[in-house]
Amino acid sequence: MKSNKKLLIVFLLVLNSIGILHANYAFYRKVTSTCKSYHVDITSDNMQLNMDSNNFTINLTSRRNNFEMIMIIGFAAAGQAIIHQKHLQGTINNYNPVIPAQVSVFVTVPMGRGDTIFSAEANAFLVQELADGSLDTAEFMREIKDSIQTL
Repeated sequence: MKSNKKLLIVFLLVLNSIGILHANYAFYRKVTSTCKSYHVDITSDNMQLNMDSNNFTINLTSRRNNFEMIMIIGFAAAGQAIIHQKHLQGTINNYNPVIPAQVSVFVTVPMGRGDTIFSAEANAFLVQELADGSLDTAEFMREIKDSIQTL
C-alpha cells in the first residue's frame, strides 16, 4: 500500500512538471518565432526563464550599432509570449501559464576590439502593452530609459 502511495505521488509530480515544461517550451517557442520574424537570431540557450525570481532574461546580438531596435524586438517578443500564455490559459483547461513579472534584455554590440553590452528591464505590463501596440516604441523607450545600462 505504501508503494502505491509513493508511486502515485511520483506520478503526480511528473505530471505537474510536464505541464510546466510545456508552458516553458511554448514561451520559448513564441519568443523564438517572434525574433526570427524580425531576422534576429536567437536560440533557447540565449533565454532564461527563472520562476524563482519571476524573471525572463534574453541575450541578443546586434549586427550594427542599432542596439535600440534589437532591444525593442527582444521586449516585444517576450510580450508576445506573455500574451500567448494568457491565451493558452483561457483556451486549455487547467493550463498553468508562464508569466514572468520582469523581463530583462541584454544586447551585445560588436565594437572595435571588444563588445559593448547594453541591458534594460521592464515589467510584464509594459512589455505586453508594447507587444499589443497600445504603447508605441518611443514611449516604451522613455518608460525604460532609467533601467538602460552599459555593462
